[in-house]
Amino acid sequence: MWPDGVPGRVDPRCRAAVEQRWRRARTWLRVAALFCLAELVVSLLGLAWSWVARGPVVPVAGPRGTQDLVGWAFTAVLVLLPLPAAAWLAGRAVDGVDWRRKPHTWHQGSVLVAPLQALGLLLAVIAAVGGGVLSWWQPVLLLVVGTAVPVLATEAARRALLRPPLRDLGGSEFLLRWPLRSPQGGGEDSLLLAEDRIRLTVRTAAGRPAQRPATKDVELAAITAVGVRPSTPEDRAWARLPDGRGASVPPGDVVVVRTRHDEQLLPVDPEFADVLCARVAARGRAPVRLDPGEC
Repeated sequence: MWPDGVPGRVDPRCRAAVEQRWRRARTWLRVAALFCLAELVVSLLGLAWSWVARGPVVPVAGPRGTQDLVGWAFTAVLVLLPLPAAAWLAGRAVDGVDWRRKPHTWHQGSVLVAPLQALGLLLAVIAAVGGGVLSWWQPVLLLVVGTAVPVLATEAARRALLRPPLRDLGGSEFLLRWPLRSPQGGGEDSLLLAEDRIRLTVRTAAGRPAQRPATKDVELAAITAVGVRPSTPEDRAWARLPDGRGASVPPGDVVVVRTRHDEQLLPVDPEFADVLCARVAARGRAPVRLDPGEC
């Protein structure tokens, strides 16, 4: 169903650990996909049975016949469309990145596909056996189980790949999203560690949310040193919003990223420094690791 190898390049120094994570995640992703395929097969069998039970031709003469045909066609579309549509969209991502390398987006496909697949299965079962045969709880159970299994399996895959500590994933090309501490909370401020850069997305860090987020890219090739230290009141603004406001550094540890051009403070989990150093090292020379007093 998927190639066995880890998607993207992997630093030989952490290949074994990354492959172990990927094998576990891939197993759960296959569980989700196989469950959806099983739903598809059962749904098609139900539709085929309902077609055979009505005879070789569905009557369309009159309102009732037309209604039956439209309902059958709607169910067929609902059964057949979600999986191919999800596969088509996954292969045409705007950023051109393999969906397998973006674990923070895995849940999007399952949340969209699973309810539609479950609804299609329910309608196919009703078409095959009739609505009067089912008790009230059976359709509810079918919808809940049909939705929950792919969603939970996908979440298990994400957790299997992203279980701490994450330093090993620094030597891979998985895109890793980290929340940035913000006075407002809400998770709107984040950084994305890609294979060749850090992308900051900031909207609420300066208190009142800006109308649109500010973004900044830090090229990994330009990073020369990385360190962790506690924030201080003297720290300058670490981000600038589109409306000109600066975001002061919140209390707690900050990751200091020095490049050939400037210095960037990041109010993020200190573990990010280890992951960042591993990813920069995988692309060439490892950055200097700064002590707290040197930052």
